[in-house]
Amino acid sequence: MSTEPRTAQVDVHVIKSLEIDEPDWCIGHRDDLAQFKADITHYGPETVISANGFDLFNARLGQSPFADRDTRDLVLYIEQTQFTASLNPDEVEPLADALVQAAAALRALGQEFAAILARGDQ
Repeated sequence: MSTEPRTAQVDVHVIKSLEIDEPDWCIGHRDDLAQFKADITHYGPETVISANGFDLFNARLGQSPFADRDTRDLVLYIEQTQFTASLNPDEVEPLADALVQAAAALRALGQEFAAILARGDQ
């Protein structure tokens, strides 16, 4: 039996407040309990993209300035809604029209985002 002291490395979860810079466009954080610095994400106001009575997408500016596995760049974060439907033939056409309108709205958001980047509002 060895008389040398044994050592072990143990990861600990330290909880303390962290003061960070926040961009002007940020409306706050989804939750204030990020487990790691890399989990911190700034979010802008949410835009719901709807057409013909269908809510199809949610979009907002997002940035994770301390990310270690994803981009740290300012991005347009887009989510599909949980839209599902069982449609008859007459209902398919309005949905197809809504998707065309949603594509136009996404293009407009992309142009607004490009203008923000051009101004340097990051």
